[in-house]
Amino acid sequence: MATSARVLEVAGRPATPTELRREVAPEQPVLLVGPSAVWDSTGVVAWMDARGWSWTSAEGPERARWLASIQKVSLVFVAGDEATVWSVVEATRPVTMAPMVVLANPSARSVVSLLGAGVDGVVDPSSGAEEVFARVVALLRRSDHGWGRGVRYLSAAGLQVDLWSQECELDGGRLHLSPTEYALLTFLMTHPQQALTTHTIVRRVWSWFPSDGRNTLRIFVNRLRRKLGDDPRDPRFIALVRGTGYRFIRNVTEMGDEAEPVVEGTDVAPLLQALEELATGLQGCDDIAAAAECLLDGLDTTGYADGMALFRVAGAQMQLVVAKKMPAEWLASVETGVPLKPSFASAQSVLGREVVQFGDIGQMAESYGASAGLLAAAGQHACLFLPIVCDNQVWGHLGLCRRARQPFDPVGTSFVRTACAVFALAVDDIERTRPAT
Repeated sequence: MATSARVLEVAGRPATPTELRREVAPEQPVLLVGPSAVWDSTGVVAWMDARGWSWTSAEGPERARWLASIQKVSLVFVAGDEATVWSVVEATRPVTMAPMVVLANPSARSVVSLLGAGVDGVVDPSSGAEEVFARVVALLRRSDHGWGRGVRYLSAAGLQVDLWSQECELDGGRLHLSPTEYALLTFLMTHPQQALTTHTIVRRVWSWFPSDGRNTLRIFVNRLRRKLGDDPRDPRFIALVRGTGYRFIRNVTEMGDEAEPVVEGTDVAPLLQALEELATGLQGCDDIAAAAECLLDGLDTTGYADGMALFRVAGAQMQLVVAKKMPAEWLASVETGVPLKPSFASAQSVLGREVVQFGDIGQMAESYGASAGLLAAAGQHACLFLPIVCDNQVWGHLGLCRRARQPFDPVGTSFVRTACAVFALAVDDIERTRPAT
């Protein structure tokens, strides 16, 4: 495969959009910093949208620094006048190791200075989007930063699996698992709440068929249960599904790589300010709809999500209260409500009263077909669902989604949980003074 002004070729012909998406698109979003008119006029946004690249944007250096500090980005793309470019480089380079490209045609002396300050490339926008991205793709190929999967840890009820080191911990203590036990556990955890057939588990874990697959699986499940302290009669993690196989019964949270070195950690000051503004704003709300709008507006200012929605439990369904930046197809699909059934990812947070998170909902199609299909089709991947509890009852849930295939970080998740708790207090006050009809 060669990189050229046509971006990519496969076997001497132009790559198809599917091949471009598979071979080129990084897992994390591109951060565009500079005037939005620049990205539109140069065709940068159109190029990325056509090939399935996810991106986020910031007008100035402060916002760019914040967005680069709260999520892993594959590339920082900077445009603007010389003063703007320099301020962005100085603000963002300390908080991300992602490649940085400046879209400009500066003097040779300025190019040398920018490269010395941490910029990885300077590209002339007059060459056109195709050549610009041919150079960007070549740069990303040489970088390990933007191309790996975003998930490192799987966590469920005190059990944590490190997918990189293949180590497991239970309630803070090390679990010593054999390679087969580890493979069995991770396969079950990557399909939470799903009844998996014996045939499926044996085929995926062993990659071959033992002479007695059912008995082999039973032996290894029993071994794994003993190490997990799991009672088959009252399982904590793995349950038998009679006539089918087994099911991992806990919700599983996917977490990203926290080991990546950064010079400075996440600045929590904007989050504290957002919480203060949320609490103040909710004091002026006298109905649920206004309070819900206030919550989503407050979350939107942080840049943590590309789309969000708030649902309220109504009998055996969840009814949409308010949504922000969600596609029309998705809004139409939830217009009549979402059933409180385990096959809906969002319903899991209500049924289990737990935070539910996925690095890529598209990979959960077998478990949550309806949720995965609609969100993935809309270009949304990472999802975070949180229950909202009022007076010890699950009132509803908040759902957040991102275009990037990257789990929400622990700091951001804690912030959103706190925001939900603040909102729940406001809901309780509103419903006490003005009961719902």
